[in-house]
Amino acid sequence: MQSSEKRDIEFGRLFIEFGRLFIEFGRSFVEFGRSFIEFGRSFVEFGRLFIEFGRSFVEFGQSFVEFGRSFIEFGRLFVEFG
Repeated sequence: MQSSEKRDIEFGRLFIEFGRLFIEFGRSFVEFGRSFIEFGRSFVEFGRLFIEFGRSFVEFGQSFVEFGRSFIEFGRLFVEFG
């Protein structure tokens, strides 16, 4: 083989190796991105739980408000007819 053919073959092998490295590097980024997506999804689920928890408190609080209003009305009746 001539030296230029050997050089071309070696040069081709280097390109192949660089290509493999880029593929691995790209796969690492893909996995890293997927991890971020999963992390984000867990935050979404956590946020949904907080929203539901907050809604429960709102409903519970509204029950107390209605209960308080009933007491006020009951007290007014006592004042009027007592």
